[in-house]
Amino acid sequence: MSGRPILQLYTTMHEFEDLHARYDRTRSTSKTVTVDRQALIHILMDHARMLEALRKAGRVDVPEPAE
Repeated sequence: MSGRPILQLYTTMHEFEDLHARYDRTRSTSKTVTVDRQALIHILMDHARMLEALRKAGRVDVPEPAE
């Protein structure tokens, strides 16, 4: 199976691993975690792209927020 990738990610492996490392260093009682702003933006953009791709493929049903 070759061709175009289904999804192009913004998050680099370095950002992804740093986010996981930061989470691992956080106490279980903490309510907040300080992370790199750009890494957070990238992972949110990746999540949005993933949902859009899954919706187009009919593989996910995410309810719209109630107004």
